[in-house]
Amino acid sequence: MSRRITSRTRARKRAVDTIFEADQKGELTPEGLRQILSERLQVTAAQTPLPEYAIEVVEGVADRLYELDELLVLHTTTRDFDRLPSTDRAILRVGAWEIVWNEDVPSVTAIDEAVTLAKDISTDESPAVVNAILDAVLKDAARVRETDDALAAALAPREDIDLEDFGAGEEPVANALDESSEQLNNP
Repeated sequence: MSRRITSRTRARKRAVDTIFEADQKGELTPEGLRQILSERLQVTAAQTPLPEYAIEVVEGVADRLYELDELLVLHTTTRDFDRLPSTDRAILRVGAWEIVWNEDVPSVTAIDEAVTLAKDISTDESPAVVNAILDAVLKDAARVRETDDALAAALAPREDIDLEDFGAGEEPVANALDESSEQLNNP
């Protein structure tokens, strides 16, 4: 029995292809991913346009690349994350991003789609490895989101604080430090 291939499934595959390409070219950085995405958005007659969801996924992975890789390294137990096939790493980045940061996709769907992609385009061992790693990511997703929310809240500008209360607009800190060090040197 053949399975139904949805537009999101195709978009995930295109996102994986884009991330894989960046990895193969040695350009797997947020900027490198955005550059390759930009190149892919310049549609030629020989190329099928990149689906909107593929663009969303690649942008999401680019925005969270380092966090994703830290999370995946943490949950890769069978071998080094960097030693996994490039295809698997691309699939894992897409799946982990969907699990942790895309609220529109049920986590079970993200894992199922990633495992199916691994069956279709990677090694015989890949589906089990992808499933195990993404299952561990799923179990850790709430903690990652909470940490992410706490960090965002800590970094957000606060309207209830008046900088004047902290000496803003008065003597620059550098001058105060100079005076302090001068006092230490000349007791």
